[in-house]
Amino acid sequence: MGTKGTGGRYPEPAMWTTQEPVESRSLSVPVAGVDLHVEVWAGSSDQSGEAAPIVMLHEGLGSVTQWRSLPTDLATATDRTVVAFDRGGHGRSAAAPDRHDADFMHREAVETLPRLLAAVGEQGVRGLAAPVLVGHSDGASIALIATATGAVEPRAVCVIAPHVFVEEVCLEGIRSISASREQIVGGLARHHDEPALVFDRWRDVWLSDEFGSWNIESLLADITVPVIAVQGDHDEYATEAMLESIERRVPNANTWFLADCGHVAHRDQPEAVLAACVAAVEAAEPAG
Repeated sequence: MGTKGTGGRYPEPAMWTTQEPVESRSLSVPVAGVDLHVEVWAGSSDQSGEAAPIVMLHEGLGSVTQWRSLPTDLATATDRTVVAFDRGGHGRSAAAPDRHDADFMHREAVETLPRLLAAVGEQGVRGLAAPVLVGHSDGASIALIATATGAVEPRAVCVIAPHVFVEEVCLEGIRSISASREQIVGGLARHHDEPALVFDRWRDVWLSDEFGSWNIESLLADITVPVIAVQGDHDEYATEAMLESIERRVPNANTWFLADCGHVAHRDQPEAVLAACVAAVEAAEPAG
């Protein structure tokens, strides 16, 4: 069981290092005709490739840069290689498609993500056949789908503010911020080449009639690897039902409810989120 109502206290992971911060290198990786921007923070703990690298999947309005310092902090804390990328149309990746269908997260999970990992592996990053997945919001849902379907075979998963079905509170939140579209798009311009596309695709698919029945709960029982699921107590786009569903259905799930924390948990509680990610890395290691 997680740490609901603990005022920000959380389990202290054992896997910390004191090395200097790790710097990243940029890659442009073509996947299905779309050039995706990838950042790689190279760890040195296991040059043989046996240590699972960490792959990060951003939120619906997100990008590599919107992870803030988490990729660098995670690479530094674990001395593992960290890979983060911008999905098509996000960040510095090429803009495709111009709209999302209701099954876009499934396609990202079972088509794009495995191809991306294979392509990055061809550029010298070891261990991507069995990584640790870290996802936020829509990226968390994509990580769960990829794991449940076997499209990716991670050793462990950490999901931050995941969605497993459509909640009215999420739709209300999206409707509310839609009134401030121009201001939000202006802010997104710091992180995205096509900020209006990012916002409009996200808003339109979530508020569409076709997406209203989206639900991945039936997949969750197929996830057998350790899952750390994190949610803030003031999440603007989800209720506790998300983590409760994961806890009921995933055999090896551990839920962490963080106090004084909204949907962007790595902004509001960065130390706790880092600890959760490190805990997932530790859970990925064989016992003994």
